[in-house]
Amino acid sequence: MQQDYARRLSIFLRPTFFGLAALVLLAGASCIERPTTIDPVPDQPFRGITLKLAASHPGDEETLHQLTRGWASRTGATVLVSSDPWNASTDVGLISPAEMPRWAETKQLVEVPLEIKLPTNPYRWGDLNPIESVRLTAWGSGTYALPVLGAGMVLVYRKDVFEGRSPPASWDEMLEAASKFGPNSLPPLSKDPERLSAEFFAAAACYDRLAIGRLGNTISEDFFAFQFDSSTGMPRLDKPAFRHVAELFRSLQPFRSSAPDLATAFRSGAAKLGILSLKELGQLGSETTDRLGVAPLPGSRLIFDAKDRRQPTEEGSINRVPYLGWGGRVGVVSTSCSSPEAAWDLLAELGMPERTALDLIASPGIGAGPYRTSHLDHRARPRWFAYGFSATETERLTSALRENLGPTVQNYRVRLRTPNQHELAAILDAELRNILKSDQPANTTQLNERWKTAIEKMPPGEWKRVFRKSLGLS
Repeated sequence: MQQDYARRLSIFLRPTFFGLAALVLLAGASCIERPTTIDPVPDQPFRGITLKLAASHPGDEETLHQLTRGWASRTGATVLVSSDPWNASTDVGLISPAEMPRWAETKQLVEVPLEIKLPTNPYRWGDLNPIESVRLTAWGSGTYALPVLGAGMVLVYRKDVFEGRSPPASWDEMLEAASKFGPNSLPPLSKDPERLSAEFFAAAACYDRLAIGRLGNTISEDFFAFQFDSSTGMPRLDKPAFRHVAELFRSLQPFRSSAPDLATAFRSGAAKLGILSLKELGQLGSETTDRLGVAPLPGSRLIFDAKDRRQPTEEGSINRVPYLGWGGRVGVVSTSCSSPEAAWDLLAELGMPERTALDLIASPGIGAGPYRTSHLDHRARPRWFAYGFSATETERLTSALRENLGPTVQNYRVRLRTPNQHELAAILDAELRNILKSDQPANTTQLNERWKTAIEKMPPGEWKRVFRKSLGLS
């Protein structure tokens, strides 16, 4: 209505109509529709529709409540969040990327609508990090998920302790530093199986192969040989790189704090360096982060080549091979959903680059990592100040997160995504914690054999098919 009023006003200003206009204004001033700056009530396209949501991780239930209130109010839909773990019986699930293939393989998920991926869609699919759009949301030839939360880990250290010196650049140097600082200089081992395995595999990836740049190299299947041999599908956890890292982690144990959690160890001032996830970093508070510096995850100055030979890196350079796909959350829609259109509208809303997706990285309590390229560009920089670091350290935080993603590395490693990954992850956690508690040199043979036994429950052809599918291989 404001536009109509403005249009009439332009006519009133014409001299030929001035006299008549004046009479009309005087006679019926009280009848004139006044301009207003109040926006009209928006349409509520999903009024009357009810969506039932569930999370696979109990701690995410409250996150779902927080994320969906605004969308429900805007669209008129009713959102109900279940307290039970997601099992494909509710309309929408918030799950880890590693879980998605299990449900897609059994055809219990709806594919992402094509229009969301179009260049003209405000969702901006092309802005997603390639690991998200190409790998973590896909299974086979289909795309079955949208990213909701990213993940991230960084090396954190006390600046006063490292004044005038650089923090450890390799995992071996981290052990050297802890040995020098003594007991309680490291935070305690994470109780979260996902965090422990992420740290273990992030280190192993750097020792297992040299990083290969994206320019001038042809992708071959052996690029993807990490937890498993790409040709046979058999586990490789008894290889030297994994044994080396298991022994390195075991050697770090005497220097770990007895504090109840990682954040407490840093807040007390006892921990001098350690690996923290963004969620753990968000628990510190600005009074603690003022004393801390941030660096990328450590790498290695030696690798074990394809023939298991120990080789130093060229001129002692740091080798970093990213380990991606751990942590984070994606949204999926069940085939039993009564309103897939509403469900995908909700999940797309949570990933809008200029709205919710941008706000989430400024929520340290959630610890959402970057899953869009734009999350780490200069326009998003103010959001990262929420972690309480100075301008300099905030710059180092975003630089570390970018380096951990390895945008120039072609042979990055991806978290296990096979439909039976939950069983293999449980075996890994139990065996790895036993190794770390032992007073004997680390031996990953039993871990490797237990993975073999679990795999052999599946027909050989079936295991090889889903394993290769999990890597994007035909």
